[in-house]
Amino acid sequence: MRNNRLIFGINIGSKWTQVIMVLIIANASVFMLQLLFSTVSSQWSPQTIVSDVQVEYTPVQHRSYPAFDTFTKLFWLYPPDALGHGWLWQFFTYMFLHSTANPWHLIFNMLVLWMFGSEVERVLGSRRFLTLYFTAGIFAGICNCIFTPWTPMVGASGAIFAIEIAFAMYFPNSTVIFYFFPIKAKYLVMIFTSITIFNCILPRSNNIAHFAHLGGLVYGFLFVQYSYRVTEYLQKWQMYQHEKEIVKKQELRAKVDEILEKVNREGLKNLTRRERSFLKSASKWYKKNKD
Repeated sequence: MRNNRLIFGINIGSKWTQVIMVLIIANASVFMLQLLFSTVSSQWSPQTIVSDVQVEYTPVQHRSYPAFDTFTKLFWLYPPDALGHGWLWQFFTYMFLHSTANPWHLIFNMLVLWMFGSEVERVLGSRRFLTLYFTAGIFAGICNCIFTPWTPMVGASGAIFAIEIAFAMYFPNSTVIFYFFPIKAKYLVMIFTSITIFNCILPRSNNIAHFAHLGGLVYGFLFVQYSYRVTEYLQKWQMYQHEKEIVKKQELRAKVDEILEKVNREGLKNLTRRERSFLKSASKWYKKNKD
């Protein structure tokens, strides 16, 4: 797979993984719910389009978005609600919402997830892949909140960008077809990154959450580069703590045995106050940490 040619990014013959299928079905199902709950689908305008692709940047209050249904406003990521009212679930749920005004927003994100996600999951495993996907989405949402704090946002693009850069790092020489031109994955991601950085430096009013995209790229890079090191460090730290606990238990037992020998020789009445206190503390510790 590392040097295979992909047709429109799809590795012909590779199977969908169950995780990728579930994510796509979940996103499509939420999109259908958005259409169901939307009561103003025929009244969209440049000022009211929701996408990831975010609502037009204006420093207004929540009531200034009356065109959006309750379902969307409950689960999109709107910083004044998420941070001001404690609606922290929005950092997670916004990833499943997409623009109902532009279905290509959902289609493109799911297509990219299909094209690159399965291969990345095979490298990471299902659990680590989901960790990358969701934590990247949350990090992307935080980045967008920092730089556009009054703007609602929906879409999985932050997570998708993380998957893209992860694919390019694991399979840098894989060839994909981009606008009918073959290009290696590593160069394609370089182009996307350059465009994203340019749009962050010189923002335009195009309703695209460029800072979320950049956040996804940065997080994806850091995850691939350092996640195994962090996991290795945590495992070593856990081993160290376990060994430290064993040493403490051995030292405690030796001290207890020493005091009990004194009891056998001289009787319980000859124990000092400190020795009595130590035995009580040791008894409590053994009860709490018994195997």
